[in-house]
Amino acid sequence: MNDKNVLFDSIKIGNLTSENRIALNAMECNDADSDGNPSKMTYERYARYFEGEAGLIDLEAITVTDESRGRLNQLSVMPKNESALKKFTKEMKKINDKAIFIWQLTHSGEISHPDFSRRVTVKPHADFGGDLLSEEDIEDILEKFILGAKIAHECGADGIDFKICHGYLGNQILRPYNDRGLEIRGVF
Repeated sequence: MNDKNVLFDSIKIGNLTSENRIALNAMECNDADSDGNPSKMTYERYARYFEGEAGLIDLEAITVTDESRGRLNQLSVMPKNESALKKFTKEMKKINDKAIFIWQLTHSGEISHPDFSRRVTVKPHADFGGDLLSEEDIEDILEKFILGAKIAHECGADGIDFKICHGYLGNQILRPYNDRGLEIRGVF
């Protein structure tokens, strides 16, 4: 293997093959329409990504709920968005059908923006706070992630990326500070 060319070598990811080892990571760009669907700006940005021929493109943190969001114009993956997301995915794959296209599913939890959504928490934190989630709430959110993954699959995504970093809900559940017990830990 020539070390200088390793970025351009293909790599197997699960049962898919990426044409190269260049990945465009998920970001939150806050340019969806008011219903959480891709806007003209979203189309233009992702068209450039697909034209760039990266081997893997990770769709920005797309929320599984309108209730607790970190961005006002965040992309959403719910039944109401399925048609728009299917069209978006089809258009992107027309540009480059070789790129692996995964979606980063998220729930903002305690970093949800209180000006337009409900801030929730698995355990109260001095820096954020929020409404304490019950075990039933956590189970409901888990079902929303499952539904989001099914919608992603139906829309043509090649996989999902479950966001458990940067203080979002998945990270809040896993952090050592969360000592609520097996009821919460057993869900994830």
